[in-house]
Amino acid sequence: MARQPAISFPISIQHLFSRAGGRTSNVRLRNMNIHRITILICILVRSAVAGESALTTTYQPLDGLGSGRIAIVPVTCHHWYSHSASSAVDLIATRNVPPTDNPAEAHEDLNLASVCGVKFTTSDLGAQGVTPMITMDASGFILPKRFAHPKEEIIRASLECLRLCIPEKLRTTPVTLKCKDADKEWISKIVSEFNVQPRTKVFYVASP
Repeated sequence: MARQPAISFPISIQHLFSRAGGRTSNVRLRNMNIHRITILICILVRSAVAGESALTTTYQPLDGLGSGRIAIVPVTCHHWYSHSASSAVDLIATRNVPPTDNPAEAHEDLNLASVCGVKFTTSDLGAQGVTPMITMDASGFILPKRFAHPKEEIIRASLECLRLCIPEKLRTTPVTLKCKDADKEWISKIVSEFNVQPRTKVFYVASP
């Protein structure tokens, strides 16, 4: 009986397994690299965000409670965007509920700029070719009944806070006013007075 010729395969079984194993190893290696890169990106992003946060001192016009006066006080704020275009000027109008020994009762915002709607912003101090600008936005100005301070004093006190924390680059920059038409006449007079006065001179002193 004639013997059948043996069937031969050009690729051995061992070679097939070796190639499959190689592909599996490459996939695992690629997945590991992607995972490592993802972790690295997360770490860098968290570091960048954390690096922007800092303690910054601003000034705020606080209701003096029983004294009946407006107190211009330095306030340490948690400045979340300290490495951005934001500055201490932007923090003048932030809410301020001072630490207290009676948190159940003393929970009101005492910052008159915050409560009355007087906000300040500046141009980006780090940007090239940007025109220096300071804006006082009083378009939402209101006078809550719980405060007996004259509206003119609140605006003057807020501008004094601006004077005390204004960045050096903006020392000679005039304040641009944004407000409702009904308030423009009386607020613009105070802002114009502030703009012509040297920034080294005190603008507001609380009435006795």
